[in-house]
Formats: sequence, structure tokens, C-alpha cells
Amino acid sequence: MLPPTVTCEDSGELITAAYALGVAHPPGYPLWCLLAHLFTFVPHGTIAWRVALGSAAFGALTVFVLCLMVIHLCRNRWASFAAALAFAFSGAFWSQCLIPEVYSLNALQVALSVLLLLLWRESRRDAFLYTFALVYGSGLCNHHTMLLLGPVFVLFVILVEPRFWRRWSVYATCTLLALLVTLLYLYLPIRARANPAVNWGDPQTWQNFVDVVTRKQYSFSFVENPRGPAMFLKQVWEFFKIYAWEFTPWMAWLPFLGVFAVWRKNKPALVLLGLIAVLASLGLTLIINFKDDRQSLWVNSVFWIPAYLVGAAGIGLALDLLSGSGKGFTQRRLIAGALGFAAIVSPLAAHYRQNDKSNYYYTYDLGMNILKTLDQDAIYFPTADHATFPVLYLQAVEGTRPDIAIANKYGYPDESVYKEMPIETRCTFRKIPTKVEERIIEDWVIQHSGRPVYFTTRRSMEGLPGYRLANAGLTYRVLRPEESAPEKDYWAEYTWHTLDPEATGGELTADYVLSDYYFAQGRDLLAQGKPEDALKQFQVCLRLGGETKETLNNLGSACAEYGLMEQAEKYLTRTIELDPGYETALRNLGKVCIQLGRHDKALLQFEALVRENEHDAESVRLSAECMVKLGWFDDAATRYEFLLTITPDNADAFRELGYLYLDQKHDMAKAQRCLARSLQLNPNQPDLLARMSQAPDPQRDLSNPLEGLTPDPGLPKNAPPQMPALPQIPRPPRPGDALMPGF
Repeated sequence: MLPPTVTCEDSGELITAAYALGVAHPPGYPLWCLLAHLFTFVPHGTIAWRVALGSAAFGALTVFVLCLMVIHLCRNRWASFAAALAFAFSGAFWSQCLIPEVYSLNALQVALSVLLLLLWRESRRDAFLYTFALVYGSGLCNHHTMLLLGPVFVLFVILVEPRFWRRWSVYATCTLLALLVTLLYLYLPIRARANPAVNWGDPQTWQNFVDVVTRKQYSFSFVENPRGPAMFLKQVWEFFKIYAWEFTPWMAWLPFLGVFAVWRKNKPALVLLGLIAVLASLGLTLIINFKDDRQSLWVNSVFWIPAYLVGAAGIGLALDLLSGSGKGFTQRRLIAGALGFAAIVSPLAAHYRQNDKSNYYYTYDLGMNILKTLDQDAIYFPTADHATFPVLYLQAVEGTRPDIAIANKYGYPDESVYKEMPIETRCTFRKIPTKVEERIIEDWVIQHSGRPVYFTTRRSMEGLPGYRLANAGLTYRVLRPEESAPEKDYWAEYTWHTLDPEATGGELTADYVLSDYYFAQGRDLLAQGKPEDALKQFQVCLRLGGETKETLNNLGSACAEYGLMEQAEKYLTRTIELDPGYETALRNLGKVCIQLGRHDKALLQFEALVRENEHDAESVRLSAECMVKLGWFDDAATRYEFLLTITPDNADAFRELGYLYLDQKHDMAKAQRCLARSLQLNPNQPDLLARMSQAPDPQRDLSNPLEGLTPDPGLPKNAPPQMPALPQIPRPPRPGDALMPGF
């Protein structure tokens, strides 16, 4: 069942952090890193397998503790055994016990905290309370779910001992013990000073330390999605759908019967377990405020594992209730036995295929093949976890390709790749650069590093004249002006254990890996002039990756790049349907519609962008072009004039405005002034220079080429001589604008 090598989600990064005693992603997970590091000494298997074994060990202990907890509540061993195994085979928990992740350890700490409190309530031995404080404090050093559950534990203590202040010294000692354990967070700055292979957030300074522990990098996730009652109800519905499949729909009702059982026997325990279930499900749902797309649901469902643990306890209590003594005992015992067997077998059968990782090589294959793609000393800019963390693991743990620089292994450009940038520029960037700052950094690296640069998604090369991107197998290689595309058959060098889309079992990362493969294959088939074969590959890509806005936009961009404009329009239109505010897709769809001659539809896209940001110069320019094509000449002139207030030295804008006055509005004077200013800004325009052969009129004042236009951008008074009256000038062709990729 355990995977032989690096797997999905954050495993590559976490394995590396455990192996190198590094700082994992916020909040750093110091306890997990230390415990997982111990498993790296197991004398068997790869380092990845050993760390996964740690997750399995934590999971097995959780199941054992859960069994003890239910025995304590109902004194029924077989019902407790069935409940524990039902939880062991539940979908989310089982999946996290097989990969290097923090959630099986978190489940162990939650289960152990509950058991210790229940034992304390029954015996009133303070030793249980002190041990609980140590476990709870250690839980705070692993996952912040424990912080959310803290008030529940305090409330339980108050219910058991209402006059708790009479024993203030005991509770002060508990508080002190919990706080002492949290000193384990000092691991973060200590290990950061050693500059390990993973040093997320570099928590050597106080501010960096606070940012890592408080997960500041992810704070945007709490506000990025709209909130409201309707949204919350939709999220709750999604939670219950996922919950139903944890134990399978035909067994999911049993925990609710368990509520009745614990209410009759142990009301404080009902408060404890009930509030944990509510906070770990509905409370976290409210806090996370997730989207209802596949990726969000997959990523966030593991946060609900403590709620599933309580649900499993409810299964045991329900089985005990159903097998109670009295009239019809034998029949009830048989029914309870059958339900207990079904509670174990149903989730086992439902989740076995997806959780069998014994032949899981998807991320390993992707990482190895990407490393085969990259030239010596390359700088690699990945844009997704599954394209980042396997490469990090292979390099830092297995020692493969140490010459490669992973430029953004923390989700943003690492300062090490642009440390030579002038300090006056570098010091203006935020610690976690904005998208605009990331683009500046990438452009600087491309121009000044002197090293091969690769990206996993296509990016615009606007602002880098002469630079271009070339398909390079699973990646894109930046070509400098003097470079030609490498003649290399990347696909012949790649090796895969399987490329069968049906073999993934629906596991998200495996689907994403194969989706990337089929997209890259389709893109290369388009370059080879095989559109029908390419579209078949794109269909597989879309089926695996799902209709995400990023995937659809990339498919549309690839189709447009190779002339399949009708298909590009379909993909991009669907993208906008999913996210009407997705700026990249709006821009791309507008450009495709221009190519198709659908200027009315194109104008709608650019107007949406201008409404969002009226200083978006490209959208203003393209909207003006659409207005010209639609015959809205006055509106187009106004739009071009506004563009010149944004970019007053824009030779192309002066040129287009000049052509508009010349060809459509027949205002020769204004046309001459605009075209003259365009030539002043860019003399390399042969079609206009050819019209300069006649002598200038010395009486014509061109000190303000846009005199009479509104607004006046205030241009310098050194314009070229006046051009004579011109006949109709045909508009020269302009190279097509490149489309922008998604994430």
C-alpha cells in the first residue's frame, strides 16, 4: 500500500524538510519534521517510503487510540473495534496515512487529547490532565486545527469541574506545560540558520518567524472568495456529500444514531465530541470559505478528518446501542454484527483502489522527465506543486541534477536567483512579491542570468524584444535573440511507468500530471501540423484536469497560437463562463475574436478589462481598434486620445490615431500631426518615411502635434518637419499579439 517514492500534494517538500531537518511550508511543522526525520533512518526503501511509513505509524496509533476511546464510552470491545477499522478505511484519513503528510499525526493528537480528558473525568487523576496539556501543546506545534479545538477542551473541563478556580494551581500548571511544549517552534529559526534545502519563509528574524507561524502567506485564502448565507449553505452541502462517502452513503447514518447513545450515557462526552465535530466541519468550512471546484474540495477535505474521527466514534456507539440487552437480544446482536461488518467492509471496498499507492510513480516520473528536459545549469520556474515538489525531492534528497536552480520552490521567486539584481530595484519588492514584481524578477533573470531558463506554462515575452519561448517537451525554454530552438526529441528520452488515464483512480495529482502530459503532447502535435490528433490529446487533458479556468485558457491559447481560432474561441468562452473576471482569458478571447472578425464580441472583453482597470493600456488600445472596425470612429478617437494620456510616448498609438483621422475622419491636419509625432518617437517606419520626400512647410508649427485634441498630453516641442498632404495610406500589417497563458 505504501508508495515506493515521492507522491502527491506536498509530499516532495515535506520529505525534503524531514530529511534535511528544514522548515516546511507555514506554519513550519516543527514536531512533524523532527518525528518524520527519525523514520529516515529506517534501513529499508527510499527516503520517501520511510517518511510515508511514519504517516502510516501515526495513523495506526490513531486507530488504536480511537478504539480505546470508544471502549471507554460504551465498554463494548467489538463495537469499538468496528468503529476503529471504519475510521481506518475512511477515504480522507486512509489517504493521509499513506503519504508523507501531517494529518495522521494531527488526528493522533486530537484522539489522544479526547481520550485523556475522558479518562480524567472518570478518575479525576491530575496526571491525565497534565498529560493532556503536553499533548495539546505538541498539537499546536503540528497543525492549527488544535488551536480551533482549544475552547472545546476548556469548556469540557469547566463542565466537569464548574468550580475550577479552586484548583487554579493545577490549571496554571497545565497552561505552563502546554506553553513549554510550544517552545518547540524555536526549531524554526535554529534550523533556518543552517540554510537547509527547504527553508520556507527563512524564519531567522522575528517578523519572518511570526509570518511563518501565523501562516501569513496564505492569509489571502480567507478573503479571496465571496461570503454569504447562500455560499455557506452550498459549502455545507458539499461537506455532507464528501462526508457521506467517507464511510459510504449506506453507513453514513450510523454516527447520528450514536449521538442518541452518548446522550443517554454521558452528556459531557456528547458536548466534547459534538463540538469537535461541529467546529472541525462547519466551523472550518466557514473559516476556509472554499470554492466548490474539484481542486478546492480535494485539498480542503483533509481538514475535516477530526470530524470524521468523531463520526467513527459515533458508529461504535450506535453499534453498541443496537446490540443492547433485553427482549430480542439475539436478533439485535445479529443486526448490529451485520452493520459492524458493513461499516468496515464498505469503506474498505470503496477506497481501496484510490488508496493503493504501491505502484504510484506519477510525480516521480514527471520530476525525472522534467530534469531530463533541462539543460546544464538551467533555472527552472515551475507553476504548480506537482511540477515543483517532486523535482525538489529528487534534487535535494536523491541528489539528482544539483546544477538546476528551482527558482520558485516556495510559490514565489527565491531571492537566490536574483541576488545580483541592483539593490535599488531589489529592495522595492515585497517579501512575497506581487504578480507584477514576479514578472519583473523573471524578466531580469532571463536577461541577466546567462543561464538557460525554463517555464512549465507559457508566458508572454512582451517587454523582452527578440526573446521568445520554444516548446521543450513538458516545459517551455526561453530563447534569447541569438538562439535557435533546440532540435531535440524530448519525448523519446522520457520514461513513464504508465500513461493510462484510467489507471489514476481519480487521484487528483496523478490526473494533473497526466493532464500536463497530454496538453504538452497536443501542443507539439499542433506545431507539427496535426490539429485533429492534437485536439484528441486536448480532450484527454481536459477530462483529467477538469474544466478549470487555467486549463481551458491554456488550451485556448495553444489553439490560437497555431491558427485554430474557432476552437480557441470555444475554450476561452467556456473559461469566461466559469470566471467572468478572469483577466487573462478576457484578453485572450478578445484577441481571438479580433482574428475571427467578431469585433463586437472582442470589444465586450476589452471593455470588461477597462472597467476593472482604466489604465490597462493594452486593453484601451485593443478596444479602440475594435471601435474602428465597428465604425465607431468618434469613440475610437476618444479612446486613442485617452491612451496617449496613459502612454504619452506611444508611437503606435499616435500612428493608429493618425490613420483614423486620415482614413476615416478625413482630418488631414490632425492626421499629419499624429503621424509626425509617431515618426518622432519611432523613425523606423518606412511607409511613413517614404511620404517625407517632399520639403516641409517652414510656416507650419508642429510644436504641439495634438493641438486641438482632448486631452492634450503635453508633448515636447521638437517634432519633425510638417508632412505634406497625404493620399490614403494603406495600414501596414502588424505582427499578431501573443496570447497569455494561465497559471
